[in-house]
Amino acid sequence: MTGDMKLLYDVKSIRGGYVAFAGDKGGYITGEGMISNGIVSFDKINFVQQLDHNLLSVSQICDKQFSVHFDANGCYVLKPGFKIPKEWILLSAPRINDLYVLDMSQAITTSAQATCFVSKATEKDTISWHRRMDVCVSCQKGKQTKKKHPTKKINTVAVPLERLHMDLFGPVKHKSIRGDQYCLVITDDYSRFSWVAFMAHKSETFGIIKNLIIQIENLYKLKVRRIRSDNGTEFKNHAMAEFCTSKGILHEFSAAYTPQQNGVAERKNRTLIETARTMLVESQLPIPFWTEAVASACYTLNRVLTVKRHNKTCF
Repeated sequence: MTGDMKLLYDVKSIRGGYVAFAGDKGGYITGEGMISNGIVSFDKINFVQQLDHNLLSVSQICDKQFSVHFDANGCYVLKPGFKIPKEWILLSAPRINDLYVLDMSQAITTSAQATCFVSKATEKDTISWHRRMDVCVSCQKGKQTKKKHPTKKINTVAVPLERLHMDLFGPVKHKSIRGDQYCLVITDDYSRFSWVAFMAHKSETFGIIKNLIIQIENLYKLKVRRIRSDNGTEFKNHAMAEFCTSKGILHEFSAAYTPQQNGVAERKNRTLIETARTMLVESQLPIPFWTEAVASACYTLNRVLTVKRHNKTCF
């Protein structure tokens, strides 16, 4: 079977059947011809225009009384009448429905005096070895990974302060010059304006959030409607729940061990840390000045054009 009409001669048009390829592709047999290399010729070669590669059937070649031999260098079509000496035969695979089926329990010929091991294991034994070699049904469960979280360009808020994203990073290895080792980052979903606050203990988180929300609501004459955070105890506690209830704020929590659901805060954390680290390297200041560097990075990022959808700065 071929898809190259140039290889054929004495071609005649036919309406043959449909040939299916891999990947839900296929084509119809529209012609039939002969092919020759000057030494041997084959007839009834089907033409399928959509076929990208030529196909050669070993069983059909054998039907024409030829023999086919394979070795490490290639495949050879031998003249009719060629026979292999019995003493050369080690395995035999009978032809069944145009397929050569090798049954190891029956294929060994006694005349060859071949020595090999034939598996007599039952299905139960096979599964046991399958599990011992760490290849079993549980493999898929053990090797599965998290599903990707592609970015979606969807505006879910309409006004500033409608949703605030919060995250806390720390404790850092080196305390600041004032003894701080935690940093709270709060980002407005609409404008991407951010606030940072530093603390020595993460138990101070609630007080800082409470004061900040009251302050920005009075300052901008807008109301905080929703806040989103992870499930850390600094966010998920009785005091925070009571405050949100009293203010009518909906507190959204990301799923456990899924930082992608709090992506705005996580991305802001990384941006601030990378910018602050760069500032410390450039200024050659010691690491305890990291709070000043983070605060400076936040101040700068709030005043550069980072939100393209508004064509203006966060500030």
